Parts: sequence; structure tokens; C-alpha cells
Amino acid sequence: METQLRPLDEAQSLIYSRANIRRAFTEFDDTDISGLFRKDDCLVVCRTDGTSQEYPVRPIVDAFKGFTSRLPHFFSYLGPNFRGPSIWRNNCYILFKGWHYQSQGSALLTSAVAQSRWANKFSMLHDEAKVKSTLGAFDLGYLIAPDGKTEVNPKDILGAGLNDTPETPVEPQPYCSCGSFQRQVQLLPQLQQEIPGYQPTCKHMTWFAKYRSHLSQRSELIESCRGNMADNATAWYYAPPEIGQPHGRLSIIFTKHGQNAPLKYWRVYKSQERFDETHAWGLFDAMIEQGFVPFPHTALLSVSNAFKTCSQPSSPQSPVS
Repeated sequence: METQLRPLDEAQSLIYSRANIRRAFTEFDDTDISGLFRKDDCLVVCRTDGTSQEYPVRPIVDAFKGFTSRLPHFFSYLGPNFRGPSIWRNNCYILFKGWHYQSQGSALLTSAVAQSRWANKFSMLHDEAKVKSTLGAFDLGYLIAPDGKTEVNPKDILGAGLNDTPETPVEPQPYCSCGSFQRQVQLLPQLQQEIPGYQPTCKHMTWFAKYRSHLSQRSELIESCRGNMADNATAWYYAPPEIGQPHGRLSIIFTKHGQNAPLKYWRVYKSQERFDETHAWGLFDAMIEQGFVPFPHTALLSVSNAFKTCSQPSSPQSPVS
């Protein structure tokens, strides 16, 4: 008996999109397609000329999961002045879009200017709907709760009645206001039928987890230093891409003479190599692993003027290793 082809439901269409098929199978031709269908453990691609091809679903599922949870570069979700996520309330954070680091001059964009004006004001908003509305109106970023939102129960404030039955605590679930995460939440029963045990995620969750881990490791390293002052330190500067260029420039200097050492005791890190935003996570991880505390250059007065141009740092005089 021949297996019947099944049209894709909404969740399957999300998983087995043309883009995800192409990510799993680089030779995949996404043109002249009349329909996509599920058949056993395969995805059947029917062409307008009457031909068809079958692809195993497992690599496509892996491509969907990998792309959905991908890690954006370090500057993707930093706010003004390299500001990280800001705590709001109910265990939620404001995750800023990295408008200031899109390109040279992007700090003057409407969304970037609005971000600077709103960055310290979200704490004054008590209504979640108002926060999300403001974030969306100016495209400032997202409301995110990686550890789940802690809703305020009025009984916790007013006190439960003597005859009230204790409520069973509900396990907080991760949350992000982005469209990708919300669509996964809406389709979760169908997604779990296709991918048993699947839980919603997004690139914002992945970035937040990596950033929090970075801060934790950096703090542990600082606390291990005498007087919380690092002998081994690096200072970094990031210049966003010039108009028409795909990448910016990440410049780094380092010292073994203390984070407040005069500029003459700092050296340019691998001056013959060019680093950009795609190298940032790996470089910062390597710095901490080698016992060097990374600082944005503006955090250290002694080297704040070391980077005279947007493209490269000035070379400290008489560098000492």
C-alpha cells in the first residue's frame, strides 16, 4: 500500500521551510516548487514539471533548531554606550537592539536616538503592555525573561484568606516578545508532535545566555584579582562598519602592568591582523581563559584616548610586554 502524501501543517511549514531545506542541503534548488509534503521520515518536494525529490527530515529539523537558536555577534543587542540588558520587573529584562553599532553614523537613526532617550525610563513603566508597545513603536528591542516571568499575585500583597485553598505553583516559562518566539509558543503542541520535547527559543535567548555567562566569568576573574584590580587587562574599541561594508573593526590593546597602567605600558594585540564583530565572543572568551580582564576602552581613563580613529588604535609608545 502506497504511503499517502500529507500536506504540511503550520508548524511543519515553519520547520520545513525552503530556507531550512537549503541550510540542510546546500545543493537544494528552491525554485519551481509546486508543493512540500511529509511522507514517513522524508520531505517530498514536488516540482512544477511533475518531478519530485525526497529529503530526510532529520537534517532539516537540525537546521531549523540550529538557525532558531543561533548566536548573534556580541554587539547585536547592546544598547547605547555598550549597555547590556536592563532589568525591568517580574524577572524581565529590556534587550536593546544594537542600533548604535549597525554602521558608521547609525547612532543618529531615529530608533537609536529614541533608544538613548528611553534607556533609563523603562523602570517608570509598570504595565507590561505599555513596555512592549513602546519597544515596538520605536523598534527599540524586546522584553525577555529567560528564566520565566514572575507574575505578581494580588494575594501575595494583600494576604490570602484563611479559607483559601493554596494554589499549586506554576513553573515559570522562558519568554521573549519577539515574533519568532511567540509563533513557536502558539504552535507548541504541533511542534512537539514533530519534535518531541521541543521548547520555544530564539536568537535573543541564545545571545542573553551567552552574555550572562560572559559577565559571570568576567566577574569571577575580577574577584580573583588582588583588590579586584586586574594586573592583566585588555581594552577594546569597536568601530561599526562603514557604509557599504559588511564588517566593522574591533581593536584591542593589552597590558600585564595593571588595568590603570599608563598608556606606554600597553601593546596592540596582533596589530597585523584585522578583527571585527564576528571575532568578539571568541576573543573575549580567550582573554578570560588566559586571565586577562576585558574592558571597553571608555572604562579605563588611562587608555580612553588610545583609539584616535574609527579604524584603528594609536600605537602606545615604548610598549612593554
